[in-house]
Amino acid sequence: MGLEVQLKRDHVVEAQAEDEAAKRMKVELDPAERKRPEAEGVAKFIRFFNTVEDEEELTDYYAAEAKQLRKFWESVFLGRYGYFEDETAICAKRFTDKLATWGGHLQGNLQIFSVKVTGLSGGLQFPLDVYGMFATRDQVDHNRNIIFHRKRDNCQTLTQEDLSLVLTGPSRAVNFGDPVILEVELKVKSNTESEDRVLSFLAPRLKSSAFVPDSSMFKKSYTSKLSTLEFTVGHVFYSLGATIRAKVIEGSWLEDCRAQFAASTASIEDEKVVLLRFGDENVPLDGDNISLSRSVVSVELKGLLIVSASVRRSSKEAKDEAVEDHAVFFTPFKMGRSYGELNVGFCKIEVTVAWSLF
Repeated sequence: MGLEVQLKRDHVVEAQAEDEAAKRMKVELDPAERKRPEAEGVAKFIRFFNTVEDEEELTDYYAAEAKQLRKFWESVFLGRYGYFEDETAICAKRFTDKLATWGGHLQGNLQIFSVKVTGLSGGLQFPLDVYGMFATRDQVDHNRNIIFHRKRDNCQTLTQEDLSLVLTGPSRAVNFGDPVILEVELKVKSNTESEDRVLSFLAPRLKSSAFVPDSSMFKKSYTSKLSTLEFTVGHVFYSLGATIRAKVIEGSWLEDCRAQFAASTASIEDEKVVLLRFGDENVPLDGDNISLSRSVVSVELKGLLIVSASVRRSSKEAKDEAVEDHAVFFTPFKMGRSYGELNVGFCKIEVTVAWSLF
């Protein structure tokens, strides 16, 4: 009798395990089920926000919202998607050499062109030594996709003439099917770390333009206690990810030459994703490879990708030399790689684009 009871118990445990596995599978495959935890999390977020008692938080809506992000995230995604601080582990080229078992798909992506500090308050003045982080979180894995990250000992100096952060991400395309969280925590370096001030602390949910049929560019500004940040972004429809590499294949880069490399799409031609900015130093090289600050962009499958190089020679005789512009055009593919060439006169640069669906 004891053995029979034990077998029944084992059967019940196995059945429960199968039910749990089926539920997990349903959540993974069913978009409606996948969104349910987030909807429940939003309700929790509202309850958290309504209990804010810190008077300082009430004077800075975005800071209060950002403080609740961790509670919201851990109440919904902890364990299933790792930990709050985890960065996305999904590779930008995961389907470059082979399609996913379900074939992959096109999606609406968020293109981040620039982030500028357009306003200051609280006695802050330019120049500012800024450090911290800006990351996005999307529905793919809800982890951080780092766009800007600098430690305190490697600040970026912002001036009245140069208000833009030097962006280094994303590490993969940012999905814009659901609202994307813009997670920002930037600080201003002072004489000591205890004297550092929070320049911007926010985590707004950026919603897509679901009813706009074509790709478009728009700006969003968020004013916190000490600053205003302006995000210039684009909604790229029916798009895939493009990972860009540049390599000198003939000649060599001249020491007195500066360059800016950029990428753009035919649908949003007024804005470019700056892959490498003009700088006071030489173009960074790793052997023959040009070390681009950014390498991942989104492009429509039926569109056009344009990779350009603006080259400026500097000399002791003239501070401002003429800028020469060069460009190479790519027709997107669902997978694989495309190759093009930039001839800047003193050297030739091979541009490689790896295509990947999501």
